[in-house]
Amino acid sequence: MSGSARSERVPPGPAQSPVGPAQSPVRTARTRTRMLPLGILTLALVTAAVLRPTPLMVGLAVLLAAIGAGRSLVRSEPWGRADDITTVRLGLLLIFTALIVGGTGFGWAAVAVAALGLTLDAVDGKVARNARSSDPGCTDAGAAYDESVDALVVLVLSLGLVPLWGWWCALPGLLFYGFRGVTLLRPAWRRALPPSRARKVVAASQGVLLLTAGSPPALAFPILGVLCTGAALLALGWSFGRDIVWLERHRAEGPGTLSVPGARPS
Repeated sequence: MSGSARSERVPPGPAQSPVGPAQSPVRTARTRTRMLPLGILTLALVTAAVLRPTPLMVGLAVLLAAIGAGRSLVRSEPWGRADDITTVRLGLLLIFTALIVGGTGFGWAAVAVAALGLTLDAVDGKVARNARSSDPGCTDAGAAYDESVDALVVLVLSLGLVPLWGWWCALPGLLFYGFRGVTLLRPAWRRALPPSRARKVVAASQGVLLLTAGSPPALAFPILGVLCTGAALLALGWSFGRDIVWLERHRAEGPGTLSVPGARPS
């Protein structure tokens, strides 16, 4: 989903403190809500291991799950329904990875799994927008979780195209992490970006273009795969470049909340 929906989430009120030795209802509810995403990820990990029963696949699936959800699962902020949908998306990504590892291109089964994940990307945005005034999970932490999964989706799709069209196909997936790395040295790039419809369109198009680039039609007509990957890279590069120019022009205003162009549109 576009990052705008999750970034508009309303921060929850002050957390209730437990009285005496008993655990507070709020804390109990938070613990209970973590059980569903843990169950989803466990099921996805088992499915991935069954589809590709190798130590490499198991390790890769665990690594992706940890990168995507590790920080969010232990966060102190509440967990919402949109976060559950994001977790399903992450689980589908693990299954998609198992379907493409060791192969060439994306088979129809992998395309179907990835397409479902991309559809849910829009669904969790709608859930977050509808619930932002009442759902305690409507927090910036939820937006960060969604952003993390979005970046992983683009990374896996990009790396999956490398055996087909070359190492340059990995660039769309690496831009997010490269930008994050630069923000450690360039605090001015942490400022929140102004709203941009173009940024939303670019972010939403990445999954569709990269998935198409590795699909059976692209394998039958290689020019389709190269054009789709090139279009994804050019669009994302333009979006990052435009936003970096804006960040540099406003660097005198000082650092702000971390916001990644292209990966988490406003």
